[in-house]
Amino acid sequence: MWFSRSLRIRLTLWYIVLLAIILAIFSLGIYLTLRENLNSNFNQSMQIRVADLLVAVTYESSVPTLPARGSSSGLDKDDQFVRIYDSSGRLSFDTSEKPLIVPVDRASVQQGLAGKTDVRGETIGEDPFRVRVVPIRRDGVVVGALEVGRAADGVVDTLRTLSVVLAVAYPLTLLVASFGGLFLAGRALAPIDRLTRQARSITAEDLSRRLDMQLPDDELGRLSRTFDDMIARLDDAFRRQRQFTADASHELRTPLTAIKGQVEVSLSRPRPSVDYRKVLDAVNSEVDRMIRLVASLLMLARADSGHTPIAQDAVSLSDIAGGAVDGLQPVANEHDIEIRVESAPAVWVQGDKDLLLQLLLNLLDNAVKHTGEGGDVTIGWGTSGNRVRLYVRDTGVGMAPEHLPRIFDRFYRIDTARSRSAGGVGLGLSICRWIAEAHGGSLSVESSPGQGSTFTLSLPC
Repeated sequence: MWFSRSLRIRLTLWYIVLLAIILAIFSLGIYLTLRENLNSNFNQSMQIRVADLLVAVTYESSVPTLPARGSSSGLDKDDQFVRIYDSSGRLSFDTSEKPLIVPVDRASVQQGLAGKTDVRGETIGEDPFRVRVVPIRRDGVVVGALEVGRAADGVVDTLRTLSVVLAVAYPLTLLVASFGGLFLAGRALAPIDRLTRQARSITAEDLSRRLDMQLPDDELGRLSRTFDDMIARLDDAFRRQRQFTADASHELRTPLTAIKGQVEVSLSRPRPSVDYRKVLDAVNSEVDRMIRLVASLLMLARADSGHTPIAQDAVSLSDIAGGAVDGLQPVANEHDIEIRVESAPAVWVQGDKDLLLQLLLNLLDNAVKHTGEGGDVTIGWGTSGNRVRLYVRDTGVGMAPEHLPRIFDRFYRIDTARSRSAGGVGLGLSICRWIAEAHGGSLSVESSPGQGSTFTLSLPC
């Protein structure tokens, strides 16, 4: 239905339903409480009048009776009728008037003569009566019965008036409350309407906008700020995705262009076999570079999706450091670079041995590539509390401070030409940072021009 799509209407309906139940319970409670109090007061008043009349009873020839109305009779104008019966049940005193005659209830009289109190209700015309019959005792012996009747129209009229008031006030209250509920719900939900309109105007093509609704620190304010934070994260993710796609396309286009150029030149005219071999060697080198690039992209894509399994084995830092040094030693020897492993305590960490080995290989390879001939690369580690810090330090050219914040970004290169000539794709340090974070650690760098660089890996142990 149409109202099911309006939160304002639904909130108001729930509010009205709840208020209707509360008002119904409240009205019923008032009615029952007042009825009980009125009846209790009426019955108590009758008991007092009966006690007064019993004191005023006189005897004529041992037959109980009451004097005529007067100051000493104990009769009251509120008494609609008073009757006295002797021990045989014969009426000896009666003040009832014919228009108000209440028929004699012999069963009730016999209850009184038997020493019991009987209370009953009667209706004369439209007037309700309460009748009370009590025994008359003389020297402990029942000598008669006293019957007192009073009109209960005051109780009935009061309850009827209250019923009318409640019957009129109940729907009027709900009607006024419904308009008030609609108004309050509209005021409360107005920021959500504005938030919805502004959020609808923000698209994937323009995530630079923010809601910025300047709401107080309540539920809606926190919701608005949460949306702004989410849009900021999406904006950053979209920008990095676009940049990553552009950089990946550029990196793939470069070797493809080189391959196409080499092939076109070799096919432009017949050449000796040695020239073809050179072209094939160049093509093979570019293909190897593309394979490394695609493998790195695949690893980062799996890392971003969270589908890369991370083993949790006990790994010795000495073993993976030794394996990384052995793997890079031939390359270091070619450039007369010494790789030294500083003496350090035996430390075990929980993680994936292959990924941690890849991380150290990337760091050492990066250090060797940027260290001049005759330089040295040092690897070592130490513990501090429940963490181990492994460092790879080189004596290379170092980096300027402006490059340090972006050194772990994908495809970021300080010297593009040099990196490509060395076979790098600009993803090694990004992969290193992901491996470190996947193991609950971090990777940082300290460097300055001409002073070399130090990469520090922090892992829980």
